Amino acid sequence: MNQINETNDFSTGKLFPMILKYSIPAAISLLITAIYNIVDRIFVGNFNGTSALAGLSICFPLSYMMMAFGLTCSAGGSSLFSLFAGKGEQKNMNRSFGNALILVVIFEILLSVLLLIFADPILKIFGVTETAYEYALEYYKIVALGCLFQGLTQVFCDFVRVSGKPVWGMCVTGIGAVTNIILDAVFVAVLDWGVTGAAWATVIGQILSALFGAYLVFKGYTKVEIERKTFSFDFELSRKIVSCGFAFWIAQMAMGLISLVYNSQLGKYGSDTAISVYAVVASIMTFVIMPASGISQGIQPIIGNNFGAKNYRRVMATLYQASAFSVGVTCIIWLIVMFFPEAILMAFGATDEMLELGVTGLRTNFCITPILGFVMLVTTFFQSIAKPVPSIVITFLRQILFLIPFIYIFSMLWGINGIFMAQPVSDALALILSIVLVYREQKHLYKISPAGTGNHLTIFS
Repeated sequence: MNQINETNDFSTGKLFPMILKYSIPAAISLLITAIYNIVDRIFVGNFNGTSALAGLSICFPLSYMMMAFGLTCSAGGSSLFSLFAGKGEQKNMNRSFGNALILVVIFEILLSVLLLIFADPILKIFGVTETAYEYALEYYKIVALGCLFQGLTQVFCDFVRVSGKPVWGMCVTGIGAVTNIILDAVFVAVLDWGVTGAAWATVIGQILSALFGAYLVFKGYTKVEIERKTFSFDFELSRKIVSCGFAFWIAQMAMGLISLVYNSQLGKYGSDTAISVYAVVASIMTFVIMPASGISQGIQPIIGNNFGAKNYRRVMATLYQASAFSVGVTCIIWLIVMFFPEAILMAFGATDEMLELGVTGLRTNFCITPILGFVMLVTTFFQSIAKPVPSIVITFLRQILFLIPFIYIFSMLWGINGIFMAQPVSDALALILSIVLVYREQKHLYKISPAGTGNHLTIFS
């Protein structure tokens, strides 16, 4: 029996305080996850130079690949977990966790094996330069060993969070991040191990996070009841988990693919300096995306439970209130980027050449970023109600079909500055699509609403 298994009143509690309760720890948790790569870059950029920083930037798609499979299993499994919780189906809740855990172990081990076997050709695909090759290979081989622990951390964190323990979920990733920062300082700054030290700091942090997450789940700190049947593989349930989490897989793999395209085009129109500028842009974009992602993860159990209970009016109210909150938070980060780009670049050990290119690059890339606060919530909204197709469509169009052609076209028209213009144009088109899809879904939910909910919406119910 669970040690902590209180019932969270998703259906009747005050909505905005509940959104805050779940979103803030989730956002902090994701920001902590982002710190893994960013701290590595800050230390390596300041202590080992531009080529070493470029080597880490070349490996950036690797972290996206690792997170892609972990998020597919954690987000898909926890979404179904919340829907089953809304229906009061404990056995299916347990099986959602068990199958998500089985899937993440299989996927991440296979990924590690493939990454290590094909290290050299993959780095060439990543667009490694001759001067950055040695640093990139050194970092790549060690970080590839951490795939399993990264995936396990994501699964444990998500199931702790949707069980009504968002702060504990935050602590799962927090332990690893604090470890990573401390070890980066020791390995890179003190012992002068360079990119090798940064890589081992990351992997050791991931291991500690996974161990702490496992302790919480298996010691009864969640709503998962661990028994033998919990880990009985169910093909149909696993298919649904992958389906619900597939939008996250596309998003993460697309970001990895986009990194390849960016590195290729920046290398063509610039040099290691241009690639290093993109490393900073990508790192700061992570800080913009993670709060919005955290808010979207925070509302997942609220939407899932209420949708499972057919409380559709509250489902839509959750989306709209969370969207206002997300856009507001994103605006704060956006203002910092717009007004203090030089300070941001200097934190990464920027040279004069990096400053000259990076200030314009940052401001161009982030010019309409606040709209992401809504777009990202929409993708999670559809995933949370077990309708993954709209999420997949939005993500695929925004991250692949729109963005990648724009990078090539705009670079031919405006050079390096054109490369940084591609993202805001793609985001604007994704916003239009998101509004249309949400409007259609809202009309559908009003039609099937149980008697008494009406065809109106009280946003602050």
